[in-house]
Amino acid sequence: MPPADTTAANAWPEWLLFLGQFKSYMILFGAAVLATFVATPGYILAAERLGWVDQPWGRKRHERATATMGGLVIFAVVFTGAFVALSLENRVGEMLREKEFFLYALMSCTFCMILLGVIDDRHTIRPRVKLMVQAVVAFAAVSMGFRVEAVTFPLFESVQIPAVAGYFLSFAWIIGITNAVNLTDGLDGLAVGICLLASGVNALVAIWLGNYYMSVMMVLLAGALLGFLRYNFHPARVFLGDTGSLALGMYLALASLHSAQKSHTAVLILVPLFALGYPIFDTLLAIARRWMRGQPLFSSDRDHIHHRLLDRSRSPSIAAIQIYVACFVLSVFCIAAAAANHFIVGVAIAGVAIMAVFSARVLGYLEWGGWAARWSGRGETRILHAAATLARLKIRQAHDQSQLLQSLAIAAREMGCVHIELKRGEDRISWTDPRPDDVARGFSLNDDAAAAISDNPVNVPATADGAPEAPPTSDTVGSPQEEEIVLTSSMFEVPVDDETTIRFTFTGQVELNEERSQILEELTRELGERLT
Repeated sequence: MPPADTTAANAWPEWLLFLGQFKSYMILFGAAVLATFVATPGYILAAERLGWVDQPWGRKRHERATATMGGLVIFAVVFTGAFVALSLENRVGEMLREKEFFLYALMSCTFCMILLGVIDDRHTIRPRVKLMVQAVVAFAAVSMGFRVEAVTFPLFESVQIPAVAGYFLSFAWIIGITNAVNLTDGLDGLAVGICLLASGVNALVAIWLGNYYMSVMMVLLAGALLGFLRYNFHPARVFLGDTGSLALGMYLALASLHSAQKSHTAVLILVPLFALGYPIFDTLLAIARRWMRGQPLFSSDRDHIHHRLLDRSRSPSIAAIQIYVACFVLSVFCIAAAAANHFIVGVAIAGVAIMAVFSARVLGYLEWGGWAARWSGRGETRILHAAATLARLKIRQAHDQSQLLQSLAIAAREMGCVHIELKRGEDRISWTDPRPDDVARGFSLNDDAAAAISDNPVNVPATADGAPEAPPTSDTVGSPQEEEIVLTSSMFEVPVDDETTIRFTFTGQVELNEERSQILEELTRELGERLT
């Protein structure tokens, strides 16, 4: 008779014996899911008591103050799990200890992004400053070995690349992915879901290639994100904040360089490109869009893919699920790129290209008339953003409410604003455009622009016969009859806090579009921070 233990082993199904080889990964994954799932509600309560909340404002459409900086929970679980894995007395623990330097380097760079995100969530940091910090961390990461020295293309063997080119490509990759993931965090559950799929794919590829330390780090991240998604999906009870999105971007950027390594240096180049395909595609569209419009690359807008899907579906959940499906397809292509033959890889590349063009066409990004209109208005847009930059500087230097209002007016009058009134309690301070010739350059609001500034409805006073009421400063800004044109006026109020509101009056026939309304919203928010 055969030994008893052999008989017992043969009694198990083959698929179960196969999965048993990865029991350490499954245990770490399950522990990460459970830990995040249990810890997140406690963090939400603590964040609300400490005031770590994101208030509804302007482009932020959530209905109430919501806990933010949820990335602290995610990476507390990931880092704790990494230390536990280091202590395992098995093959996984041994291989992890062999890569201990890279493990600590990955956690150190991610921790730097966590600190940057916490400061930005609590005290807004200028985009250029954030980029400088990211550049320093990226340079440190490349110097510590997170770089590409050779790549594997579908139809070729590993190709060595010059050292300088490898440094530059790795540096650009780290900066680009960090910001790409950050840009996707504009919809409940979106960034978390995308990063969950990306980390899952990277974990599978790393396990297949025998990269034990990357397998552990990707499995831990996937588990923590899955546990967190329960509270981040619409309607979200907690947000990632820049604390989470910047850290996730840095973590995935560094990990993707190592998780797809076939040997010590050669990287399967299509794996990180497919795994992070959606953030890359959306970021490239944003860069092209802002360049065509003449906008600063660091400016924000509401024209990302998830915004357009949200406008079409009117449901954050549906929009997020649609993007999940696209990312899942990219994930399948990613695994095919890592394991299949050249023909399958070619089909995958063609499929991704067709899907990208089709998606851009359906969402309206390839309409020539829209791009031509944006190009023709570049000069005006650049002037407007220059005025907004000057207004921000003046707001930061203002010493009283009157100077704050005058600073806000620098940008507002470029949009056709003829009157601004700041009401704080019983106090009222107003500014009136003294230039009568500027009246004809004004704008009137549409519903979308008003919604972009405030969730409150536009307040358009009207006379008894239904016509818009003339602005309160008509004796100052000039007579419509003298200009021989028919002017309309629109007013709306932007709440700054419980006691403070700002009322803008626009006069004219040109529409105040969403970009201009967003600039006003950002300036008003900065003014409100100075008031408080």
